[in-house]
Amino acid sequence: MKIIVVDDEPLVKQYIVQCVRDAGGENEITAAVTSGAKVLQEMKANPADVVFADITMPKMDGIELLQELRRQYPGTAVVMLTCHDDFEYARAAMQNGAKDYVLKTEVSADKIRAVLDKLQSSRQQHISESAVQQIGRSRFLRSMVEQSEDMTPVSAVDLQENSIYLNERAFLTVFFLNQGQNAEIMQKNMQEHFENPLFYAYSEQEVYLLVNIRRNAFAEEQDAAAYFYQCAERLNGGIGCSGVHHHFTNLPKSFAEAVRDFDARFYQVSAQKLPHEIHVSEVENCIMRATIKLTDGDIQGGCADLERLLQCAENYKVRSSFLRETVQQLFSGLAVKLEPELQHTADAVASCCTFAALCEAVCEGIAVLQRKHGVGYSAAIRKALDHINAHYAEDLSLNTVADVVFLNRDYLSRQFKKEVGVNFSEYLMSVRMKQARCLLENSSLRISEVALRVGITNMSYFSTVFHKVFGCKPNDVRKNKQSG
Repeated sequence: MKIIVVDDEPLVKQYIVQCVRDAGGENEITAAVTSGAKVLQEMKANPADVVFADITMPKMDGIELLQELRRQYPGTAVVMLTCHDDFEYARAAMQNGAKDYVLKTEVSADKIRAVLDKLQSSRQQHISESAVQQIGRSRFLRSMVEQSEDMTPVSAVDLQENSIYLNERAFLTVFFLNQGQNAEIMQKNMQEHFENPLFYAYSEQEVYLLVNIRRNAFAEEQDAAAYFYQCAERLNGGIGCSGVHHHFTNLPKSFAEAVRDFDARFYQVSAQKLPHEIHVSEVENCIMRATIKLTDGDIQGGCADLERLLQCAENYKVRSSFLRETVQQLFSGLAVKLEPELQHTADAVASCCTFAALCEAVCEGIAVLQRKHGVGYSAAIRKALDHINAHYAEDLSLNTVADVVFLNRDYLSRQFKKEVGVNFSEYLMSVRMKQARCLLENSSLRISEVALRVGITNMSYFSTVFHKVFGCKPNDVRKNKQSG
């Protein structure tokens, strides 16, 4: 277990540290400090499992520290260090949630070992009980996400039985992708304005956050959603946010609103324009036809069905999670059967937070299929693509490429869109953005230098387009690389 020791008397503090070390076991002293404020600083960087805290300290005493730790880090056990004359303080500490207390005159390696063994045993029991509670809670939350027909109205008793610590004052649901790092970022940024957070990982990619709004945290409760949209700028993927609700019976509605808001942002339309029908069968039919044709060697026909798939998705605005998952599975399967390079496409699709980004990824997959299997492009368009890929960093224009391939500008424009599926400027920008991300991930160049390397001189424009394509800012890619 990770342990912090705090005592305002340095000699006492050092003696307790030594006793903890002599107690043996898989324990680690992560910090030994002289004030409650320093404990809270250490906890931000490296949360501890146990804090041994002096009960009488200046400025912030042990009771105040205990209360703050209980609020911010409820999973951390606090053991109070006290003298015989501090019995009333010790009793107050236990009433406030301290796990144990130790008289300073009785501190020894054996005493510390006994306390830590007791805490470890309690911790293991809590983990077992939590696992059982988690199973029940997951079933309960899944029923709300999937809007089960046999679901009865939600009550406070339902939440209590499933260990959901929510109150009816004001709550909302946030839906987002890529649970690991994003959940951590959101957890760190919302403590001041929100409480009782519950993260529910519905699938490998999809996560729901259910949370209460703190009293007086915002001038208007509706501003809470705006706060999360600001947080989304730091996430690798978009979010969807429900409205603010005040009754548990609206909990299923809150989950549905968050998903619908995410889909609206994914397709970049208003929520009112999203259809209520699922339209799953239309997308499944396109994917089935594309898979059959591609695995049978009809690359051109299969690619045409992939393009129809995108058109179908745009027309019907199908659930973004369903679309991402099925298209990802399609390309993962093709990576095994046809071309390993397509796994990059599958990975890119999984993290797309806009329909434009998904289209970009699928078009790259189509280009890989056509390039590897030698179909799809006329000689002139093939030459145009090769020139773009070789000279994307230059001041490239449609006129320039038309001269290279000896075609009329207007004819090249029409033929390029017909064969490639996107117009000249869109394809050029996709090549530049792909190369920019590669440079950000694999070099130490400044972002301004990266922009110039791919042929873009306007930094603001570069950042805007990069965010639109990848769902994150150039600086976020660099930060993720450094933290990884």
